[in-house]
Parts: sequence; C-alpha cells; structure tokens
Amino acid sequence: MSSISLPSQPSARRSGSTLVALVLGLPLAACILASFHYGPLRGSSVFRYVEHPVQWVELCFFCVGMTALTLRWLSLRVENAACVIDILPRWDSKPVPAARARDLLASVDRQPDAIRGTFMARRLRAVLEFIAQRQSAAELDDQLRSLSDADAVAQENSLGLIRFLTWAIPILGFLGTVVGITGAIAGATPEILEQSMSSVTDGLAEAFDSTALALGLTMVQMFVSHLVERQEQSLLENVDRQAERQLAHRFQRESVDSSPVLEAVRLGSAGMAQVVEATVQKQVELWAAALGEPEKRASMIYQQVQAQLTKALGQALDNTATTYAERLSVMEKQTMERTGQILEEMHGLAAAIRDTGREQQETLRRVADGIAGQADVMGKLQRDATDLVHLQAVLHQNLAALASASNFEEAVHSLTAAVHMLTARAAGSTPYVTQGKAA
Repeated sequence: MSSISLPSQPSARRSGSTLVALVLGLPLAACILASFHYGPLRGSSVFRYVEHPVQWVELCFFCVGMTALTLRWLSLRVENAACVIDILPRWDSKPVPAARARDLLASVDRQPDAIRGTFMARRLRAVLEFIAQRQSAAELDDQLRSLSDADAVAQENSLGLIRFLTWAIPILGFLGTVVGITGAIAGATPEILEQSMSSVTDGLAEAFDSTALALGLTMVQMFVSHLVERQEQSLLENVDRQAERQLAHRFQRESVDSSPVLEAVRLGSAGMAQVVEATVQKQVELWAAALGEPEKRASMIYQQVQAQLTKALGQALDNTATTYAERLSVMEKQTMERTGQILEEMHGLAAAIRDTGREQQETLRRVADGIAGQADVMGKLQRDATDLVHLQAVLHQNLAALASASNFEEAVHSLTAAVHMLTARAAGSTPYVTQGKAA
C-alpha cells in the first residue's frame, strides 16, 4: 500500500513562523501605542481609537496577524524562486530506471537550506523517496495527487493563527462595545443625565470606537490574507505542474500482473483516501460551526444591549424633559411677576421725570426772559459808548484847531460850542443809563 512520506519540516516551519510573528508583532504594537500615548501622535484625531485597553488588545492581535502575513508573503519569494531554478538535473525526455531516484535525491539534498524547505523541494524529495523505497514507479500518479492534497491541507492548516486572529478581533470589538455600554448606563440616573450627559456619551464613545476599530482592522487583515492565500494557491498549482513535468514520466514503469495483494493495497489506499477526505470535510464543518457560533452570540448580545440602551436613554430623556418643563413654568411665572413690578416702578419714575421737566422748563423760560432784557440794556450801553468815543475824537480835533488858531476868541467860541454839544449829548443819554440800572 502506498504511503505519503512527508518530512517534519512544515510543522517546524509553522511553529517558527508563529513564534516570529509573536516576537515581531507584539513589539510593533507596543511601538505604535507608545507613539500615540507618548509620541507625536498623541494629539492626533485617531488617538481616541487606541485609548482603552480593549483597543490595545485589538491592535496587538492585528499587528501579530499582519506580521504573520508579511512573513508568509516574504517566504513566497523563496518558494517562487525554487520553482524557477533547476533543483533536479535537466531531463532529456528518456525514461530512466527507478534506481536513479537515489541519485536525484542527492541532488535535492545538495541545495541550500532555504531551497530544501520550500514546497517544491519537499514535493520532489517525497516523490523520490517513494520511488527509492519501492524501487518502482508504479502508482506514481496516485502519489503525486496524494502529495498535492497533503500540501494543500498543510497550507490550509498553516492559516490557523491568522484566521483565529481575524475572528478574534471583531469579537474583541463587540466585547469593548458591551463593556463601554455597560459602564455608560451602569450609574446613569436622571439626576446625572440632567447635570452632565458626558458621563453617558464617554462610555458610548468607547463602545462604538472599539467596534469601529475592530471592524476596520478586520477588513484590512482579511483583504491582505485573501491576497496572500491566492498567491499561495497559485504557488501550489505551480508546484503541482512542475512536479508532474519533472517526475511523472521520468522513470520507467514496469507492467506488473495484478494480484490479490496489489488489489487489496489499491482498495485500502482508496478507502484511506475516502477516510482522509471525510475527516478533512468534517474538520472544515467543525471549524465553520465554531467560527459561526460566536458571531451569532455576539450579534444577539449586541441587539439586546442596543435595545436596553435605547429604552434607558428614552426614559432618561423623558424624565429630563419633564423636569425641564416644570422648571421653565416656575421661571416663567417668576419672570412675569418681576416684570410687572418693574413696569409699575418705571411708570412712577416716568411721572416724576415729567413733573420735574415741566418745572425746569418754566425756570429756564424765566431765565431766558431776564437774559433777553439784559441783552437789550447792554446793546444801548454799547451804542452810548460809541457816541462818547466819537465826541472824544471831535474834542481832540477842536483842541488841535484851538492850538493852531491865531484868534483866541474863535477858539473860545469853538470850545464853548463843543462843550454845549457835549453837555447836550450827555443830558440826552442820562435817562437810558438810569433806566438800564433800574432794570
């Protein structure tokens, strides 16, 4: 009966990749958190998404998953290179005896360690060991198909860590949502809601920020994981083609008579293949059920919490609205009473101002009349002063004429006339001066 000979390298590589992903991913997450909490990104707009412990764990899971995907993507470069180089000597299209399998096996062993650990080298080695142990190329096609299926299963199982992290990140987001909502509504009372709504909104922000971060990180990781899986599937298909091209027709196949023993071996191989296929199918179904059940529970919990939160917020808002309405009614009544008192006081003040204005207006009118009379008197005095100045000028002229006149008598007559005129003027202005002083 044919058996699948597989080295222990794939499991060791998976363990090493997991360890390297943890060793590199966790410090990377710590550096990102430090840059947000102690570095230049502390005041950024996305700091709110890495502020709480649940969000820290989500970021750690994401960094570990992305590190594992990056390592797998880097290993694909070596895998693709192994499919291009000549691990085995070139074949001249002539079948060779099965005994040459050990020589070809030595050619595989001479390759570098990085090449020997690839899917291509391990596939060639497994086929050559199968032929070397049996010393025959019989049932080589079945062996190639078995090895192809085994590598596909190994590649599928190696994604266990990444799928677990991809499944765990949204679960952590829902957990953060439940914790945030619980903390927000745990101590929420109408009095607290009336004083400050921030005690509720902060918890809700934490809850929904955790969910938003988890969904965003999950979408990114699923997209990258999808790309890496497609490349790995393409690699396995290339390995299948290369292995079949180099080994499927390379060895001579001797025709052997069918015997009960070989028939039993063939039937046993077919039965084992069916058992393996059924086991793999059952394992896939178990994984699907295990991944689907937490999502259903999380969805139910989220709906219940959302309903409770909606009900609690509705009651709190109704109580707050009622309290505000009562207070507004009381304040409106007090405001109306105070406004009435102020209006009465303003009416009294307006009446007092009106009476005082009338008295002041009457006093100002009397003062204006007195000022007008004094202005008339001052005008008359100003005219009299002008006449006196004119008379004084005439007197000076007469004196000058008297000094220059040769006839003294004429001067005396002129002086007498001037005195008479001055006396007449003075006698005419005396009543006005007396009247002005009496006024």
